[in-house]
Amino acid sequence: MPNLNSLKNRINVVSNTQKITNAMELVSTSKLRKMRNDYTNIISYQESLQETFDQLIANIDENDFYAIFPKNSDVKSKLFILVTSDLGLCGSYNHNAFQLLRERASEYDQIIVLGTKGISLLSSSSLKSQVIKHYSNIGDKMPYKLASEIAKLAMELYKNKEINSINLVYTKFINNINQDALCQQIFPFDFTKKDNVKTSSSVIEFEPNAETVLSSSVPLFLASTIYCLSSNSKISETASRRNAMENATNNATELISDLKLEYNRERQSKITQELTEIVAGADAT
Repeated sequence: MPNLNSLKNRINVVSNTQKITNAMELVSTSKLRKMRNDYTNIISYQESLQETFDQLIANIDENDFYAIFPKNSDVKSKLFILVTSDLGLCGSYNHNAFQLLRERASEYDQIIVLGTKGISLLSSSSLKSQVIKHYSNIGDKMPYKLASEIAKLAMELYKNKEINSINLVYTKFINNINQDALCQQIFPFDFTKKDNVKTSSSVIEFEPNAETVLSSSVPLFLASTIYCLSSNSKISETASRRNAMENATNNATELISDLKLEYNRERQSKITQELTEIVAGADAT
């Protein structure tokens, strides 16, 4: 049975840990609120851009589009962009995204990694040799410049016939409790949705031509999509960290309660034993 000093030390250690996890929970809660507010502007811009781009695609023939951006059907390799965190203590956030990548990626595919944790997970897997680029120390907010750089690199790979598609593995924010790891193909576009687009009454004319317009607008749209989905994933990271710290704080509270109960029992037992010895000594005299 542990002595009183040992129990007291454990209570102090757990109490200190509880203070840290509680502080991190409060910080994450504050960050989460701000990130969700900022994301409102991001998604508003993305939806407007999506609507404009849908109109653009709806006014171009599918064959004409693929004449500019060939399907690369004979290419085996896909590109996966994995979004993870730089920091830990965020539950299963990184593991779930990594597991989804392992399920989807083959030996022919290429990988771009965002976040230190993703690099760490891939370094001990069979996919490590397929990482062509990695980025770390991204911060709480995904820089648009970085999203644009990734989109440019991805399109270069596609144009050079090194890949047949561009896919983003990220964690979609559902609510403060639930976040789902998803793999979304962001290029080539799905022309089966073209018929569902509500086109405007006016016909869009491409000036100077469709190739020039699409060559500049497609990378712009991809950069915005990467930026939007990665920002969404950042919200999921913060929510996951807040939940992990909340659970840790609650567990610490329960453990402190159990340790204090054990401490009081041990103390009471020791007092009872001392009283018994005193009474026994008095009776002996």
